Amino acid sequence: MPRLFRRLLLRFRKSTSGSLTVESVFVVPMMMLGFFGFFAFWDAYRTQNTVQKAAYAVADMLSREMVPATQPFLDGLEDTLEFLIRRDARIRVTSVRRISDGPTGVTGLEVLWSYSPGNVMLPLTDTTLSQIEPAIPMMSIGSNMVMFEVVVPYTGVTDILELESLNEVVAMRPRFLPTLCMQGTLC
Repeated sequence: MPRLFRRLLLRFRKSTSGSLTVESVFVVPMMMLGFFGFFAFWDAYRTQNTVQKAAYAVADMLSREMVPATQPFLDGLEDTLEFLIRRDARIRVTSVRRISDGPTGVTGLEVLWSYSPGNVMLPLTDTTLSQIEPAIPMMSIGSNMVMFEVVVPYTGVTDILELESLNEVVAMRPRFLPTLCMQGTLC
């Protein structure tokens, strides 16, 4: 009996039939997880890249304005952005001026005007300007900047990434005017 048991054990150890099936049970789920993870990250990266390029293109259009901005014009910028990214988007345009206190931080900044089409994003004020503080570049006293914010709702292809929206903030100076005003506001 022990001899027969030993012989069966040796034969089992040397046999390789069924090893592909056993290895596949371990490897295929890991490969699928990697594939879906790669696909989820790639989709989020591609979408963020598209949003970023479109935001810079639309902000550049705004920076070239030579007349005060109007609400219909800013509404049209949102439509243009949505056309470029082929998704719904929310925008907020805020004009700020540095009035004192060095080149960085929100201290010494004054909000001249802030607008979001349909008021889907609350207008920024002097007290809520800290929401976009990391995106505000250095500014000398008396200089003006227009902050163009974009928020795009995002639903991933899988639940691997927990992203609800993609955000982009573009800071730009008006090209042909010292300040980009909005019709009906004092600058």
